[in-house]
Amino acid sequence: MQNNTAYDFARFQPRKEKPRLRVVERTKRQKLKAGFRWAKVVAFAALFLALVVSVLYSQVQSTELSAQLRREQNALEDMQSEYTYLTNEMEMRTNLSVVQEYAANVLKMIKLDRSQVTYVTAAQENSVERSGGGLKRLTDNLTRTMASFVEYLAP
Repeated sequence: MQNNTAYDFARFQPRKEKPRLRVVERTKRQKLKAGFRWAKVVAFAALFLALVVSVLYSQVQSTELSAQLRREQNALEDMQSEYTYLTNEMEMRTNLSVVQEYAANVLKMIKLDRSQVTYVTAAQENSVERSGGGLKRLTDNLTRTMASFVEYLAP
């Protein structure tokens, strides 16, 4: 028989009929398998939900701990600032004694004595009398300036 490629006669042959589909009632085993499938889906969903909740909870904890850490760091910075201030204050007070020693030994200054303090009372008039002139006034001003400086340095 000759084979003609132009025509495919197999296409024109009668076809076999497809079997008709019919609904069959499930057996107990098939029902049980379907129930297990639902149980698997529910278990998977519950596990997934638990994982999501645990991730969210850990993020909340992380945020709270970060905020607490920032508060504690701010408190630490405040304490360090106060420590620095108090340390500087202590150094200033201890250095004051060094200044007093320098003034007494090098500059030959003396501490103000209470007997050197003169109180001025004003009478009815608002006038001030200056004593002496020229050199006397210059030495008085210099003495008063040094006395006020030493009084400032006294504790």
